[in-house]
Amino acid sequence: MKVPHFDQDTTAALVRNLVIPPRPALLDQLAALRNDPEMSLLDVAGLIATDIGLSAAILKAANSPLFSSQRNITSVQQAVSLLGTRNTITLVSGLLLRLALTAESPPAIEQFWERSMQEAAIAATLCERLGRPAEECQSFALFRSCGIAVMLMRDARYERTLRLIGQARDRQISKIEQEFHNTSHDIVGYLVARTWNMPEPFCQAILLQHQPELFQVGSEPLLDHEHMMMVAVARAAQYVWRTSTDHHGDGAWRERADDIVSYLGMDSTEFEDWVDSMHHQLHH
Repeated sequence: MKVPHFDQDTTAALVRNLVIPPRPALLDQLAALRNDPEMSLLDVAGLIATDIGLSAAILKAANSPLFSSQRNITSVQQAVSLLGTRNTITLVSGLLLRLALTAESPPAIEQFWERSMQEAAIAATLCERLGRPAEECQSFALFRSCGIAVMLMRDARYERTLRLIGQARDRQISKIEQEFHNTSHDIVGYLVARTWNMPEPFCQAILLQHQPELFQVGSEPLLDHEHMMMVAVARAAQYVWRTSTDHHGDGAWRERADDIVSYLGMDSTEFEDWVDSMHHQLHH
């Protein structure tokens, strides 16, 4: 398959200029825990507790209204118990991405990471609604826009571009970024994911997520079903977050809504009922 908007010479230059940090050792420790059949809550909580920043972030996530806890969560062990061990590992992986890519965070970066964490939580609730395992879709929701964080750190002008693409159609996003920055956040995110040894189909999903033909009936499949579902769930979660927090809403959603909702196996009424329930949770 030909990868769109991907020039090898440009990519080589980007890799030199971006200075993508290496995969954190703690991520390997988490992966080992995930694959350990005897993994326990205490194992996961103990590993998180070794890092103060991660501990604080997990406590914040556990106290989010999206998890509907009736009590205040005050310890890492309580947080892991509420979130579940595998869900916690997924969230911590996203937090490690944040810490590695953006050690010093201007306000735009903080807003970006807050959005990513919330969208990952929303993605998990959609997976539960669909009767699907949530881990991979959550991971994708956390990683899929990491190129935005890198570009915000690399180029002060990108904050303006980010405002532009926030109201652009999905198919226009890469074109706008290419015009101003000679690359796109999908390409940069793809490079970060590859540098961190994420599975190649996962990397491809980051690269291809905004391609207009991705969900069009009759188009040649660009990804396998599992990775198409990751993109669909993450885009639906983005729609919920945008329509909940941005007075501009999500104008880009309309041109892809029917195809994505259909791919999720939902009808429009069922989908909007779920969106309404998520808006209610986010505001209470």
